[in-house]
Amino acid sequence: MKIIAIGDNVVDLYPADKKMFLGGHAANTAVFATMMGLEAAYFGTFGNDARGDFARRTLSELGVDISHSLQYDGPNAFTTMRLSDGKRQKTVGEPVQELQLSPDDIAYINTFDLVYLNNESGADAFLSAITPPKVYDFSTIDDDRVFKKIAPQIDLAYLSGKAKSDDDVEALCRRVAAAGCDQVVCSRGLRGSAALVKDTMSWQQALGVKAVDPLGAGDAYITSFAATLYSSSKPTLDAKVSESLSHATKFSSAQVRVPGSFGHGAALIA
Repeated sequence: MKIIAIGDNVVDLYPADKKMFLGGHAANTAVFATMMGLEAAYFGTFGNDARGDFARRTLSELGVDISHSLQYDGPNAFTTMRLSDGKRQKTVGEPVQELQLSPDDIAYINTFDLVYLNNESGADAFLSAITPPKVYDFSTIDDDRVFKKIAPQIDLAYLSGKAKSDDDVEALCRRVAAAGCDQVVCSRGLRGSAALVKDTMSWQQALGVKAVDPLGAGDAYITSFAATLYSSSKPTLDAKVSESLSHATKFSSAQVRVPGSFGHGAALIA
């Protein structure tokens, strides 16, 4: 299976630790796909500064194809992570540059088996031109206007519902399904996860591991869930969903045990 992740890469700065790590939902997804043994590419933009060089180098060293990504004149997107009351607090330092896809870019993207996008990809206008199955990360968005615009054009929706009750999670998933996407998955950290596929609701308990750094856990979850669902050899859809929930829970639980989204840090570039 070949997966391409379209959108953001962000260098996460940890001043207290004097370290930096590559992050960003799309970049994380591409890395997690390679960790699962899949062929993965990242399509996005990099700044031409030292942090941008670090982002490009990290993805290349981890086996992610970045050959079609673009470089712009300016600083790479970054955030600053600080510890407050035992919790990580993130401050955006430089925003992600918006993508513009050419016909050649679309043709390249359409050679993949699975396409990942998110609400920060800047590629919503091109969804109808992308033909492989599309996974879309809505993150914490809870807006029917957005769902009605995006859901009919995608194949699998991902939501973050950490603070939501079981009833609220099911209601949220059903709203996305009613908007036009009949495969919806929602993760809630230590509260477990849920999937609504073809009108059947399934639930998965969390493993309850102690996190070193929760950054990137949701990206690990949806990468594993989507890759498993679309490659599973299980005989029934229910069995495929169950397998996907289980694999995603285990995979994301492993990722929170390393610093940053997936480790591979470097000395901080202030």
